[in-house]
Amino acid sequence: MNTKILTTTFLIALSGPVFASGLHTGGHAVTHTDDETHASGHAHGQGHADNMHDELAVGMPGSIDNVTRTVEIIMKETDDGDMIFEPAALDIKEGETIRFEIKNTGELDHEFVLDDVAAIMEHKAVMDKFPEMEHDDPNSARLAPGEEGEVIWSFTNTGSFEFACLIPGHYESGMRGDVVVEAVGSADIEYTKGTVKKVNIKSGKVTIIHEELTNLGMPAMTMVFRVAEADMLEKMNAGDEIQFIADRVKGKLTVIQMK
Repeated sequence: MNTKILTTTFLIALSGPVFASGLHTGGHAVTHTDDETHASGHAHGQGHADNMHDELAVGMPGSIDNVTRTVEIIMKETDDGDMIFEPAALDIKEGETIRFEIKNTGELDHEFVLDDVAAIMEHKAVMDKFPEMEHDDPNSARLAPGEEGEVIWSFTNTGSFEFACLIPGHYESGMRGDVVVEAVGSADIEYTKGTVKKVNIKSGKVTIIHEELTNLGMPAMTMVFRVAEADMLEKMNAGDEIQFIADRVKGKLTVIQMK
């Protein structure tokens, strides 16, 4: 960070109410007053990022011009000592560009990190070793108590993903949420009946004897599936009659919903 930015940040810290921009399309943090927010345009995704073409499993940074809807995310602690997001689950359609308006109404610093589960766990492990680290990515925003920010994100892939706070101890206190990105028209997909033949917790796979999977054009057969969420496997036992929805996630047949 150069001297000019440091000086500006110091002066703003003395000036009163502060709005902290989420780390979005520009891939950088901006801290400024309300007047500077409207003047600069950065807090509203007006900047052009060098990494706009970088695509993660969960998608890629979006543009304010392409936003299809806005979702408010609240980060806070509860009286019981839990740390939560509200809402804690999101259903999104493939191709949507979402503007996440993120507010920290709690009394501690919190962050919003959007990614697939594997990447979230990888980042979490690093944060546990180096708690002083802060994310500086377009899919994340770290906010002090009372601050607001945003992330603008384009969901280009279907599947199950996650948003989480990776500050040490916060994830374990409940600060995570689920994101399911469905293909356009997938609301009409029906659950498929099946019987669990084998559950392999170690590999994260389940073998299911299933009826025809109409959305995948797959006839009735016995098939090995990955699961979108690890806790799904904990709910399955050999011989269970289940209803599920499967899709291709990163090219792998995956159970994305179950009941």
